[in-house]
Amino acid sequence: MSNNPAVNKEIMLLKKKLELAITSRADVETDLKSQSSLLISFIEKLSLVCKGMDITLDNKLAKLRLLLKNSAPLADIQAHIVATSLLLQQQSQINISNLNQLHERFHIAGLALQKINGLPADLRRKLRSLITESKDPKDAVLQYVPLLSQLLTFYDNALTAKFNDAVSVGGLLGQENLTTKLAEVNNDAELKYIARFETIVSGLIVSDKHAKDIAVVKSQLNEGISNNNLLDSLLTVFDVIIEDLNDERNTAKVFLSTLSETLTTVQSAVKTTLTSCKKAQSQHGLLNEQLQKQIVDMANGLDKATSLADIKVDINAKLKLIAGTLEKKTTFEREQQDALHGQLSSMTEKVELLERQSRSFEKRIQEQQARSLQDALTKLNNRAAFDEYFAKEMVRFHNKNFDLAIVVMDLDNFKRINDTYGHTAGDKTLQVISSTLKKYIGSEAFIARYGGEEFVLVFSGTNQENLIEKLNRLRLQVAKLPFKFKSNKVTITISIGATHIHQDDNVHMAFERADVALYQAKEKGKNNVVYL
Repeated sequence: MSNNPAVNKEIMLLKKKLELAITSRADVETDLKSQSSLLISFIEKLSLVCKGMDITLDNKLAKLRLLLKNSAPLADIQAHIVATSLLLQQQSQINISNLNQLHERFHIAGLALQKINGLPADLRRKLRSLITESKDPKDAVLQYVPLLSQLLTFYDNALTAKFNDAVSVGGLLGQENLTTKLAEVNNDAELKYIARFETIVSGLIVSDKHAKDIAVVKSQLNEGISNNNLLDSLLTVFDVIIEDLNDERNTAKVFLSTLSETLTTVQSAVKTTLTSCKKAQSQHGLLNEQLQKQIVDMANGLDKATSLADIKVDINAKLKLIAGTLEKKTTFEREQQDALHGQLSSMTEKVELLERQSRSFEKRIQEQQARSLQDALTKLNNRAAFDEYFAKEMVRFHNKNFDLAIVVMDLDNFKRINDTYGHTAGDKTLQVISSTLKKYIGSEAFIARYGGEEFVLVFSGTNQENLIEKLNRLRLQVAKLPFKFKSNKVTITISIGATHIHQDDNVHMAFERADVALYQAKEKGKNNVVYL
């Protein structure tokens, strides 16, 4: 310690400042650990809340927790926080979209229940109150849980009320009525399965050799069929499908086998050609060396010759040798060219054969693909084609906003046509309606048979006013069609539901809204256009 009081005093002050800095650092570290623990705890709770929503988000949060626990560099932590924040924002948008979808489906379900005939007045009043109260969207999925629970209770009460109506007559008569109703339900179920099977068979595309088998099945369905015969028909159809698939598989095997053999032959020919070329090069080298040697030998003879007569004799002999070597070389080259030409011709023939087979196979695949997207009865696009087209249009709509509308159309009282005049008349009706759609809508919209007597249209670039005008014109035109079955004039009408696609729509939401509009058109007395 210095004897200088000023120096000692300065040292003491520095010691106190150092102690104060150490204490402050310790406080900062303690505070930092506390805040870090609090942040880790918050992220753990956030992970629990977000668990299962998105696997990438789960992994990011887990990585962030690990970085904080291991006291990783601040730059790494900051980068992960930015990435996690972006994922959280994206998840927030997804949640908003899901909430909107849930809200719309909740209201559709409520409105569908409200339209059921015979609901008790008290239940109808409570349902109306629930729909009114839940008109505004909620902020979280949990807020919909009690509403959904209440709606399910209403559905249960509606089913109970329907069942009680069925047995309200009481006693033996009531039991007989209930038995009759159950029998009718079973019969309806059977009819539903038969109709579904008939739709599948109508849209089935089979080879020519099985066309008669499918025609027999269709005839049996038109004339009425028992359960046992229905099962036999199902097995027949399955056998046809399996046999056609096996034939197609065998055709593909033959093509692939031919392709493999041809490629192997071409590969072998190429190898042979390369080997021949190498041998030819070697033979050419030997002949060139022989010529060179003979020319040098002739030059040496000239140098050594002592008279003109000796030169003449020597040159004649050696020129004959050179001419023989040149002839041998020419013959060898010609043979090589002929051999190469033959190999190339053989390879060309095989490649051309392979190209013809490839074109034929490709044409068959294209034809099958086209048939798989076409309705066999009406020659319109089928449901698979609609699903593919509409999904692409939805993607295009979300990338570039434009007027995109979906229309669901259904023939009114079509079952009466089938029941009264037979399925052949029903098929003819569908074909005429399809021709009318092509004639009056044409290229203005994508047209498809969705199933049974239901059609779907997709309009691009058509606003609401023009869309409704076109659909009403189509509806009136269909009503004018002169149908005549068994000498009876029959009027066919259509009900139409339409809607434009919204920004927050997905494929299912848009179609469901058009389907609800169709239901409302039916409820209004049919032969109507309803736009939602």
